[in-house]
Amino acid sequence: MDEAVKEYIKDFFSKRLLHFGDTPASLGWTEMGQQLRYEYITGLLPLDNSSILDFGCGKGDLYSYLSSKGFRIDYTGVDINPDLIRLAKKKFPETKFYTLDIDEEDIKEEFDFIIICGVFNLNIKGVKDSAFRAIKRLFLNTKKALLFNCPSIYSRRKDLTLLYYDPVEVLSLALSITENVNLYHNLIEGEIFLILSMEG
Repeated sequence: MDEAVKEYIKDFFSKRLLHFGDTPASLGWTEMGQQLRYEYITGLLPLDNSSILDFGCGKGDLYSYLSSKGFRIDYTGVDINPDLIRLAKKKFPETKFYTLDIDEEDIKEEFDFIIICGVFNLNIKGVKDSAFRAIKRLFLNTKKALLFNCPSIYSRRKDLTLLYYDPVEVLSLALSITENVNLYHNLIEGEIFLILSMEG
């Protein structure tokens, strides 16, 4: 993803944050849709008593959800947008948030679980390639499992601003990284939940 595209994405979400404020809409989600994704993530991954990297954490909504549900976690959130990270740090000073561009900086720590939920969704040139590169790189930092969530090309409702992924292509990518793969296409209509695990 070139620098102009990155700047466009950062500006896109900074403007949404100004317009919608501290709500799921600033990230392009409904409150119900966000809640549902988080419920499935916590159902798919045994997150309690674990270390978590929330890649593309936005303003820390996943951390807020996990905390409210009583999960005991060592949480780190990273995002390319400094405005979202500033808000996350202000809201949740007890945990770790960093501005990070994975094309420019390596993540040195390892985490039990890495979650990439609804991050590479804008329909812009180069975004899918960036998503696939990020999955490959971040799996190296995973002790137990990495989860990737994205819209599916089989969604019955399409939004021209969103990028839709072919589950066959996503599965092929995952199997090129590890044989321990689960792909769910039946949890939320039109969405893919992909899990790459270190062990079967």
